[in-house]
Amino acid sequence: MSLINNATALDQENSTCVFVDSNAEKIIKVCACCLVLLGSLFGNVIIILIVYKNQDLRKTINYFIVNMAVSDLLFPLVLIPDQITKIVTVSWHWHVTGSLGVAFCKLYMFTSSVSLFVSVQSLVWIAIDRFVAVVFPLKLGLMSSKICTIAIVSTWILAGVFYFPSLITWEVVEFGNSTYCSPVNIKSIFPSKEGDAAYNWLHVTIRFLVPLLVIGVLYTAIAISLKRRSKALRNVEQYEQQHSVKKRRQATQMAVVILVLFYICVIPYTLLRFVDFWKPSCTFLRPFYFISILMFFSSSVVNPIICLSFVESYRRGLRNIVCYFCGTPDDKRARNKIK
Repeated sequence: MSLINNATALDQENSTCVFVDSNAEKIIKVCACCLVLLGSLFGNVIIILIVYKNQDLRKTINYFIVNMAVSDLLFPLVLIPDQITKIVTVSWHWHVTGSLGVAFCKLYMFTSSVSLFVSVQSLVWIAIDRFVAVVFPLKLGLMSSKICTIAIVSTWILAGVFYFPSLITWEVVEFGNSTYCSPVNIKSIFPSKEGDAAYNWLHVTIRFLVPLLVIGVLYTAIAISLKRRSKALRNVEQYEQQHSVKKRRQATQMAVVILVLFYICVIPYTLLRFVDFWKPSCTFLRPFYFISILMFFSSSVVNPIICLSFVESYRRGLRNIVCYFCGTPDDKRARNKIK
């Protein structure tokens, strides 16, 4: 039913594929997870601060990037600590019991799923914003601040509604002497296996396939429009128009790279949902499982890395933040006086 659902399938797989890490492997895995967690934490917070502090970055595309940064910040904060605990304890046990454990279990499942879905929707809105800016440059009012606000709020509402069943179906259950966070009330939402399977396919379609199709169509139209406009302006000495097209092309390239890297990080973990169908060998599954999880977590770091690599305004904002915190007290007082 969700991005964590395959944990149950993998537990069953582990009954025949016993994954026992050495101490060195545990240390490497924990360090890798901590590195991704810190990168996501600082990277996404910096993106949010840069856009907040810089007036010239307050554009619709950057608002969607901030929305994605918020969801990317929430995602690893929920998932990675739990993954580190599993690596250290060598178990899938749920370590919080009672009513608090049930609440954490439901919120863990719900929040992690919602945050990822919001990121995917943000990518779609970024593509729509680029489509309007490039294909219909004279109708930029179509992506007004009001529409942008409605779009951002709708990403969270739609994700919340779509994953609301997880708040009902996921519970803390005891199996022998162990406690697990697992879906147990699926029949209350989906009385038949066919209904549950249909929801799973709907989940994959809405969260991955449809957004990828829509984004692909939009960026194809953008690429065609940019190519035609570049040819039309090639022999025209209008610097402002050429500069405007160049800036739009750079912004579009940044958005495309964010999209491609995001899906590269997410697709391997998505394949684990279908582990029962392709039945990999234990030798292959063991490294693939951790690599896919690490790539999945790394999707939360893609946004800040690409923004800081492509956009000078972001790099300048980062330098200003670093200089502010690393500057001398006299420098800080001088900046405060200027303000």
